[in-house]
Amino acid sequence: MSFYNWIQLFLVCLIGAMSPGPSLATIIRNTISKNRLGGIVTAVGHGLGVGIYALFALLGLEFLLKMYPEIFFGLQILGLVALILIGISFYFSAKESELLKENTVDKTAFFQGFAISFLNPKIFIFFAALYSQFISENLTNYEKIIMVLTPGIIDTLWYILIAVFLSLTSINKLIISKKVFIEKSMGVFLIIIAFTILYGLI
Repeated sequence: MSFYNWIQLFLVCLIGAMSPGPSLATIIRNTISKNRLGGIVTAVGHGLGVGIYALFALLGLEFLLKMYPEIFFGLQILGLVALILIGISFYFSAKESELLKENTVDKTAFFQGFAISFLNPKIFIFFAALYSQFISENLTNYEKIIMVLTPGIIDTLWYILIAVFLSLTSINKLIISKKVFIEKSMGVFLIIIAFTILYGLI
């Protein structure tokens, strides 16, 4: 892989991370509902999920999609169930309260970040399409490592920036005043996304 090809990979992964969706909704919710650290931990979990997906894609998930579509369909259904359940939990757990102290963290934040990425069928499609443009028979192990680490690191850093920005004092005060509305909105947003994907499947 040339440096030019890596720049292409970098830009596509960055655009993918910046695209609005369930991942952004989860980072926003956990930052305002928990605290800055909660948002950062969620971002790390999400980045790990993305990195694992990248590894799977590199090892042949595209082949699995072509040869065993029923398995891929099962992953899609699992992802939709996860989105709906997380959306429902966001909606009904919304409440008026101050953020947790900055040195505390909800242990579920990491899992939520990981699950929202690892169980999101769109991420599979993204990597299957993306890596088909870069994978070749003469890839070295070093190049494979770079291809796996690039999207995971980009994703993690982007969402950490989002969490830090949302937890700034001036921004934080505004968000706190609209906390319940934002949390419920994020929950509804996730559920709508899930049913939109389901509509596409049927």
